[in-house]
Amino acid sequence: MIQFFVQSIFPLKLSATNRFAKMLMMGLVFPFYVACTQQSKKQPVDYVDNFIGVRDKNSSCVLGPQLPNACMNPSPHTAPGGINWDMDGYVMGQPIRGFGQMHVSGTGWGKYGQVFISPQLGLATAEAAHDSPKENETAHPYEYAVTLSRYGIKTAVSPSVHSAIYSFTFPKSDSAVIMLDVAHNITDIATTMRGPNSRFMEGSVSFSENDGSEIKGFGTYTGGFSDGPYNVYFCIRLSKEPDSKGTWINEKINAGQLTEKLLTKNDRIGAYVQYNSNNQEEVYLKVAVSLKSIEQAVAWLDAEIPAWDYAKVKEDAKNIWNTELGKIKVEGDTEQDKNIFYTALYHASIMPRNKTNDMPGFDKSVPVWDDHLAVWDTWRTLYPLKVLTNPAMVAGTIQSFIERHKNGGHVKDAYVAGREMGVEQGGNNIDNIIADAYVKNVQGVNWNEAFQVIKFHADSARNGISYGKPDSSKMYKQLGWIPAGKMSCSVSLEYAYNDFCAAQMAKTLGSNEEYNRYLNRSKQWINLWNPEAESDGYKGFIEPKNLNGDFISIDIKKRWGSWKDYFYEGSSWTYSYFVPHQFEKLVDISGGKEVFAEKLQYAFENNLIDYSNEPAFLAVHAFHYADRSDLASFYIRKLMKDRFTLQGYPENEDSGAMSSWYIFSALGFFPNAGQNIYYVTGGSFPTATMTLGNGKLLTITSKNASDKNIYIQSCKINGKDWNKSWFTHEEIANGGTIEFIMGEKAIGGKK
Repeated sequence: MIQFFVQSIFPLKLSATNRFAKMLMMGLVFPFYVACTQQSKKQPVDYVDNFIGVRDKNSSCVLGPQLPNACMNPSPHTAPGGINWDMDGYVMGQPIRGFGQMHVSGTGWGKYGQVFISPQLGLATAEAAHDSPKENETAHPYEYAVTLSRYGIKTAVSPSVHSAIYSFTFPKSDSAVIMLDVAHNITDIATTMRGPNSRFMEGSVSFSENDGSEIKGFGTYTGGFSDGPYNVYFCIRLSKEPDSKGTWINEKINAGQLTEKLLTKNDRIGAYVQYNSNNQEEVYLKVAVSLKSIEQAVAWLDAEIPAWDYAKVKEDAKNIWNTELGKIKVEGDTEQDKNIFYTALYHASIMPRNKTNDMPGFDKSVPVWDDHLAVWDTWRTLYPLKVLTNPAMVAGTIQSFIERHKNGGHVKDAYVAGREMGVEQGGNNIDNIIADAYVKNVQGVNWNEAFQVIKFHADSARNGISYGKPDSSKMYKQLGWIPAGKMSCSVSLEYAYNDFCAAQMAKTLGSNEEYNRYLNRSKQWINLWNPEAESDGYKGFIEPKNLNGDFISIDIKKRWGSWKDYFYEGSSWTYSYFVPHQFEKLVDISGGKEVFAEKLQYAFENNLIDYSNEPAFLAVHAFHYADRSDLASFYIRKLMKDRFTLQGYPENEDSGAMSSWYIFSALGFFPNAGQNIYYVTGGSFPTATMTLGNGKLLTITSKNASDKNIYIQSCKINGKDWNKSWFTHEEIANGGTIEFIMGEKAIGGKK
């Protein structure tokens, strides 16, 4: 590793007393005091901007509130109007259609949106018949609020874990209505966008006998990522007995009817209640959902929101978020930078969702973490972040992997609504999450059982993506690479890293034979390295090979798309830097450090490495292995500035993966996930304090950090001078300090 830090001398600063005296002379003390006092009142949750990732049409972040890793996520739906409506149900500028209770966030494919509630004046059940323009829209992690201009109805909602409470403030009307649509779901509305795989298969809705203020029911749905039938059960309660009520089916209103169910697939059914409302009359609605049963939904509602105290639910949610977001406290820098940072921290705390005791087929005591869309994204940054701030979540996820393996015999990288997605986007990347936690000594995992999951993948999986082509699906374990076919190059590279992760665990939990087999296989990616492959005058890239060993000449710049030949969602330029365990070897076969750095810099300058997608995440840190850590610092700051804004993220936020990249980069160190090392590039906040899962504090200071001062001049870790571009997890596992001094010029006069 490069040795690049030296001591620097900085000019002396005015003392605090002298600065205060100078300010007093200038008549600035009082406004300064007021500004500081006002700023000190801001809590972490106050910096979160729920519209980041929503304003941008590509980030696909959900707008509505939710608790950390909770199941309930009430959020507005609009009329379709953008290319990504089918991700989260909402498009800026479109009229509000109603409110769904469950969503996924930041994903490239949508899910859920059920138990759809629409407040109205009059009753309109057709999908688009009750759209309303909006005003006074606000969104926070703990509450969403809006006024439906068409009706003059003020709506607000605040979440608990499996439940939520709504407040509807009606104008004076003899037809104030709350309509429930059981059929509505995001993937059903989006069938024209994603193909006709979405169905409302079965369902019913009923008012409780002798109680018109309670509604229960369920629906069975298919569609969306990780397809297959799943059930959503619900219980709804109203704070006021309705003046009238009924059900509906396919726009036919059945006034006074207490039960409705499907007659044929894709029927639309629902229920409604009607009030003679006074002006500004407030009606509360509580709703809970479950994937398990109506009884479980009732139990969640009874336990989580027993009273009609909207303010308490909102305040509890706000306090929970301040606790979660307060695990990392940043000081200094601009308000905008804090908005982006804390919103990223919020987005990194949403998924996966903890569905323990809410998943069919699992005992109530068994950990179940659901809505992985997908591990292919989150293993690289989200899980290493949670190893530091929420190791219990990581341990629970791994125990969930173990239980899923016991139940179904396999664990895929996408697991949504309790359904394993058969086809993976790359390798067996749950292995990398397990290995990352193992080498960092996360507690609460049965490591012997976890290794059996890894061993199963290493010995019985690694089969590639055949799509009916057996000649290209079972060769990895024989050759160490997959012959040309669907994603053959990218999957081979990911399998190689999976094997490296397996070898780390086999070294202490398996046999020497297993350790050597997996380790040797992890090195065979080099068989896909073609030293003669050329692009823009640079040679040496990953290229596909036929079974006979001949390379296939391809366009090295081409981004191949999803589940296409050779590479998954990336080009050879991007994937030729994905060897997390053998960067030194990559530098060597690329012609040495100088050539390697020049080629990599050319790629960044010409947008040849696609940083809108996860396979590129480590590429910028490859500069460290060429003794050009200055370039790593430079391009990290450039990416942070250009790609992470108040609008959103480089592309899909991807379940916290993009946000976690930003968080690590802003703090000044970055994980090589699956290994126990972090690369250092210096922080962008003068001070950041992280509360680790064990309660210890890790304080990172970046003295003189600014938009211009982006280069490390010196570093100390736990009070000791540090001259490496990396450190191990052990250095910070029990808290400590990382002290950067930043400057405008790189050491040695380089960029």
